[in-house]
Amino acid sequence: MKLELSPKKILTVHIALIILLLCANVLSRMKLVYFGDAITLFDFNAERNVPTFFSGFMILVCSALLYLIAVEHKKEQLSSIPWFGLSFIFLFLSFDEIVSVHETFTVPVRETFETSKLLYYAWVLPYGVALAIFVVTYSKFLLKLPKKTMALFVLSGSIFVIGAIGFEMLGGGQAETLGIDNTLYFIFYTCEEFLEMLGIAIFLYSLLLYITTDAKSLEIAVVNNS
Repeated sequence: MKLELSPKKILTVHIALIILLLCANVLSRMKLVYFGDAITLFDFNAERNVPTFFSGFMILVCSALLYLIAVEHKKEQLSSIPWFGLSFIFLFLSFDEIVSVHETFTVPVRETFETSKLLYYAWVLPYGVALAIFVVTYSKFLLKLPKKTMALFVLSGSIFVIGAIGFEMLGGGQAETLGIDNTLYFIFYTCEEFLEMLGIAIFLYSLLLYITTDAKSLEIAVVNNS
């Protein structure tokens, strides 16, 4: 079975959907400000709604592609364990995005280490440690990738982390001092979710390009018009 894919077209559609969700999130905020209630179905700060399931699904797609690459590498007797590892990590991130596993760490970590301000959302501590371990563990793997793939992996990962951890920390500081019902907090969590989705879009694009150039025997015909 062959599935024809165009990395550039998929990226374009992916970003267009992200922009539509961003606009819906802004409209949700406007409805809250002017009419007293938000459209929670599209609110970036709400859980288990359209943006949440969209992000979770796209991360799951990345996990599936990583698994296909890993299987192909194993067949060709190439290094496959790092790809299987990435597939599992993205599978967990997809689950976490939908179920919000990370938030369960906030209260116990905050009470244990008495965190506040930028660490008010204390889940960033254990996840930050996990991120550091990941970077160290996968540094050699990244350096062995084709230069374009490596650059896109680093770019997408940096954008995702800036959103997921960087703006989460800014939002935490704002939430502790002025609460969450203010414009600045809205900007922080909007940037957080937007950058997460953008990072995943670029990562998916990089995987499709990698399949185009380095894993052609995957039985996926990818049209490389990038």
